[in-house]
Amino acid sequence: MCSVPPRIINLVVLAILAGVITGCGGSAGTLPASPISSPAAASAMNPAAPAPGSAAPGGSAGTTSPAPQPTPSPTSASAAGTTISNIEQMSGWESCDTCSGGGPIAYSLTPSLNYPQAGTTRFSLAQGAAWAHALWWKRLGNDANPSHFVLSLDQYLENPGASFGIEYDVNQIVGGEWYDFAIQCSFGYGIWQVWDDANQRWVPTSAPCARQAASSHVQLRLEFERSNGQAHFVSIGTNGAIVPLNMAFNPQPINGASGDFGVHIQLNANGNPDPYSVWVHNFALTYW
Repeated sequence: MCSVPPRIINLVVLAILAGVITGCGGSAGTLPASPISSPAAASAMNPAAPAPGSAAPGGSAGTTSPAPQPTPSPTSASAAGTTISNIEQMSGWESCDTCSGGGPIAYSLTPSLNYPQAGTTRFSLAQGAAWAHALWWKRLGNDANPSHFVLSLDQYLENPGASFGIEYDVNQIVGGEWYDFAIQCSFGYGIWQVWDDANQRWVPTSAPCARQAASSHVQLRLEFERSNGQAHFVSIGTNGAIVPLNMAFNPQPINGASGDFGVHIQLNANGNPDPYSVWVHNFALTYW
């Protein structure tokens, strides 16, 4: 668990009093009204951190073991912007379970694996509370100038039936405003959802998110931008098929260093809960 500065504790207290941190409830046999957590809880823990594989419409949920892609250099710049590559292989990831709004659960991160391809990091949930979550976040730098972000990765699951959903996120603080581009493939609901930070709620999109096939890869491309003072969710790409979203929400005021930006990944357990892992490869952020 990470240490919590006093100002962050105050944020947590205010959030709880306002009722904006959505927790997970219910038992193993009862589906709660919202078994997926709010990013607000995690953002309160660390302002540089927040608060999955599916099919495009009409497409397949997953493809079996595509050829591994070549590993790019850690950071590169081009006309399309700056790319930070191999984020899954970096040190300094922070993590928690109950800070994301659910109950306690055992979890782990295992980097530098050769399975299912070289340079893969495994994020895992073990036994714990029903509808629990584990959250991992990585602060990547400080730059208030970028306003456009593309998150890309290869996601592999052996046992997708054990997952209620997987969440990815890019986040940035600019001028005291928290732009939280949280997006989750909610297997349990069969849709992609995006985070409305100002109103502290998940909003369904029109993009279906089918549970991917067992022991399969999914290539994800998630695009966001900070535009006209709002967090704009541009599109979701799955195995090369791009689905426009065009959904925008107001940011949330927050204390923190202007320009701080980072990413996160969260695994959501089901009601049993059943252990499962997600193997992540070529986790990259391009920004400009």
